[in-house]
Amino acid sequence: GFAWGQQSHILSWIYHVAGVENLVPSKVFCHMTKSDKTGADVSHAATVICSNGATFSLSGTSLLPGNAHSDPPVAKRIEIKIFGTKGAVIYRGDDRDPSSGKLEWLRGDDEEEMGAVEVQCPDLGFEFEDLDQDGNGPASLQCFIDSCLGLDYYVGADCLTGLRSVQTIEAMYRSHVSGNCESIIDSTEES
Repeated sequence: GFAWGQQSHILSWIYHVAGVENLVPSKVFCHMTKSDKTGADVSHAATVICSNGATFSLSGTSLLPGNAHSDPPVAKRIEIKIFGTKGAVIYRGDDRDPSSGKLEWLRGDDEEEMGAVEVQCPDLGFEFEDLDQDGNGPASLQCFIDSCLGLDYYVGADCLTGLRSVQTIEAMYRSHVSGNCESIIDSTEES
């Protein structure tokens, strides 16, 4: 369904950027809409409660008309907002158009800079997913190959980031079925 296929990318980005040690999910409440034809989830809304008291909400849908292979192609539209005591991070755009967005930090850590917007990585624009079908493959594949060759590479999602994302999505599905807030099953705890 949509949560496993697409929301995993968003969750991994959130855990990576916020810090996988800072956001440790503990409980999740979720409702999903399922396809009459396939039974797969096509949209959802969830609230994630973390062990440090942080809470975030996320929603997603595959019901945007068109798709990446239609004519004209329709891109994914991503919008992520993270609010904290030192300001807010906003990252949004169209994944087929790097000029459609950017990563912004709205300052909240300094009285003189309160509300000032700083564009992070200004040369990159909105680069959420590498959709280029030409050349040697996406950057994630090149990083995998570099790691196999013992070369330096960028770790976009390490094993703990992946675990947090899988734990969250698994709890989303359980919550949808039960209609209740569900606790994260933590496989990292010793038995």
